[in-house]
Amino acid sequence: MTARLLLTTAILAATTAAASAETLRMALKAEHPSVDPHFSRTSPGQNTASHIFEGLAGIDETLQPVPLLAEAWENIDPTTWRIRLRDGVTFHDGSTLDAQDVITTFERILNVANSPASFESNVAAIATIEAEDDLSLLITTHEPTPDLIEQIGSVYILPSELGTEISSRDFDAGTAAIGTGPWRYGGWTPNERLTLTAFDDYWGDAPAFSDVLIRFIPNDAGRVAALIAGDVDVIDAVPAGDVPAIEGRSGAQMVAETTGRLIYLALDSDREDSPFVSAPDGGNPLQDVRVRQALSLMLDRQMISDRIMNGTATPTGQLVPEGFVGWTDQVPVPQADADAARALLAEAGYPDGFSITLHGPNNRYQNDAQILQAVSQLFARAGLTSTVEAMPSNIFFDRASQQEFSAFLGGFGTTTGSAIRGLQQVIATNDADAGTGGFNRTRFSDPEFDALVAQAAQTFDEAERDALLAQATVRAFTDQQAIIPLHFEQQIWALREGLTYDARPIERTLAQDIRPAQ
Repeated sequence: MTARLLLTTAILAATTAAASAETLRMALKAEHPSVDPHFSRTSPGQNTASHIFEGLAGIDETLQPVPLLAEAWENIDPTTWRIRLRDGVTFHDGSTLDAQDVITTFERILNVANSPASFESNVAAIATIEAEDDLSLLITTHEPTPDLIEQIGSVYILPSELGTEISSRDFDAGTAAIGTGPWRYGGWTPNERLTLTAFDDYWGDAPAFSDVLIRFIPNDAGRVAALIAGDVDVIDAVPAGDVPAIEGRSGAQMVAETTGRLIYLALDSDREDSPFVSAPDGGNPLQDVRVRQALSLMLDRQMISDRIMNGTATPTGQLVPEGFVGWTDQVPVPQADADAARALLAEAGYPDGFSITLHGPNNRYQNDAQILQAVSQLFARAGLTSTVEAMPSNIFFDRASQQEFSAFLGGFGTTTGSAIRGLQQVIATNDADAGTGGFNRTRFSDPEFDALVAQAAQTFDEAERDALLAQATVRAFTDQQAIIPLHFEQQIWALREGLTYDARPIERTLAQDIRPAQ
């Protein structure tokens, strides 16, 4: 271990020991898999990372990129970008941000072991990167990349002295948890709590609290009870049905925001033999687009929203909500039609249906296990033999990444205000070299769709890009039914009296956005 890391460990230990009465106490539903900001792009990992680390760009209330560690950027030509870093930014160990920190960070992305949701696609467009001076970077891309800032801007920057081989274990222990964010790492007890301390030399607006205690309580009733009892100040993922009880018993205020978090059903359309689908004559029915379209028609999305989600979900048939770049009125919300579904099944050669097991997490998304049961019942009404197996999210995601399922409940949160990243990562062909399909755990592949998205990704003209994304959306969700979108989640937070929260349409709960009411 380097002397620098030993010094950082000593500083962190001293900071953790210093108790403060100004502590913000939060209870969150989902826990990060690692403190390593590059280990996983899943929302829980990014929620923790966004306290301690920062990227080149942030997002505004419409999820568009805004300057963060980069104060400015310019597109010199279709494949060349110049980025100017913010002057005077300090890391938690006292070192100063410079161009080499960015270069080393991007190189480190390729060396993160066992990542379930890698950042490799975020830097895949880069052909070369060099420091023009201490605060300026010149980047060339393999091909025109209009959304380069959205891609690289969300990669959390580390001090170059950590190198490219630093392991996730070092972050979890705190020795490598060195960022530029408003909070310093205090300590992490897995499945229990994370502590943070305000960074006195933070370049931006100072946090309103000196310390943060984050408890991880996956049980909804447990989080609600902790708030009502006064044990915590803020909770996330509030079940809609509990809102009246919380307001009546605690006086807490509620904050709600419809997010870009899509909940969908993923289907194994790639393999001839799939482990949890059984048809009378063998084979994998999910390979037939008519079957996939039939499954979509079996689902009453509005009923799921009304009864399972207590009216807080927005039914959909595509990747992003209306108002986001890439949404199109050419893909309306599918209406349930069991008769049409049966007709499609018969046309595909399955007049008597088939058997299918649905998998999914039981502690990751809002009412995830209940949604699985509702989908299974709707499948059964339309003639399928359907069963459900739900499991803890850490087990589920590992198995899903290993392609152990035939159909499973998934989620993808759009954090850039545009459909392009989701289309590239959830639907496009899994191709590590191209940086696509990182979340395509069913290995769906359609060359026509890939071509449309690739063309959109290289198009700087906004109107032309929007038209291409609309075509890609029609291809994915109408023509091919690559996945079955269900709804967008609404995130609900509850805060004790006297606090305000600057909520945005993104699935994060950030201590720096919580302040005493004026």
